Amino acid sequence: MTSAPSATLRLSIVIAAWNSEALLRGCLDSLKGQAETPDTELIVAANFDGEIRTACEREFANLKFLALSSETTVPRLRSAGIAAARGEIVALAEDHCSFDRNWCATLKKAHELPYSVIGGSVENSARQRALDWAVYFSDYGRYMLPNQPGEAPFLSGNNVSYKRAALEEVQEQYHDGFFETSVHAELLRRGYRLYLAPAAIVYHNKTYAFGDAFAKCYHLARAFAGRRMFRAGTLKRLTYGAGSLLLPLLLPARIVVRTLRKKRRAKELCLALPFLVVLMAGWAFGEFCGYLLGEGLSAAKWR
Repeated sequence: MTSAPSATLRLSIVIAAWNSEALLRGCLDSLKGQAETPDTELIVAANFDGEIRTACEREFANLKFLALSSETTVPRLRSAGIAAARGEIVALAEDHCSFDRNWCATLKKAHELPYSVIGGSVENSARQRALDWAVYFSDYGRYMLPNQPGEAPFLSGNNVSYKRAALEEVQEQYHDGFFETSVHAELLRRGYRLYLAPAAIVYHNKTYAFGDAFAKCYHLARAFAGRRMFRAGTLKRLTYGAGSLLLPLLLPARIVVRTLRKKRRAKELCLALPFLVVLMAGWAFGEFCGYLLGEGLSAAKWR
């Protein structure tokens, strides 16, 4: 991030576009009427190009479209978007989400608080299939409403924002791709706190094929574990690898308990549970491989 922030530019919204033109269109349409203000800019970092680029730039005067190669991963799309951002606040989202109509105003208001890392809630719009609910519960279920505002141990990478100064302080953490888990860990180590603003809502809207969903769980888990064990010794790797053998039971149980406490979507959870158990087994296997063998090529599969 080398550009100096504009004196009047309050918010930069960085959208990592890696799914489809149709999803990106829906994502941007949800920002009409709230992101077209002089203090806000839109940055689409996409690993595809085409007519959608011209359409986006025509409909949003404050939009910058970064067309990167088809091999560009989601973390690298995020990094490219952040590098182009000029706002005092940099918000990250993805093309498979749509925004609540008050999202921009809510986020700007939340950043009047003395927190530099602020995230919001993630609701599910893909409601027809049990598999899609399983992916939602595993990826975003902890951010499902209701939530209480306040400090939080985790925030979703699909609805998170940063004061520019905090991002600049940890630039070395994302020069090769922005992984929110490692960036947040470093920010926490430096004394920053994560804050959840539940009223800043995005809606996840994506359908999955089972094979793709399973592979996604495996590769994200292996990349996470490999990075977690970077430079770790053999004993630590073996210890974490052994611990990951408990995850096929532990992870679904955590998701079930967490969801039931919210007193919503119990029926959807029951229908999704068979898929959820299998997906979490894939995640556990990914962590096991990552702890013992490193991340391999898994980080490059997120696109």
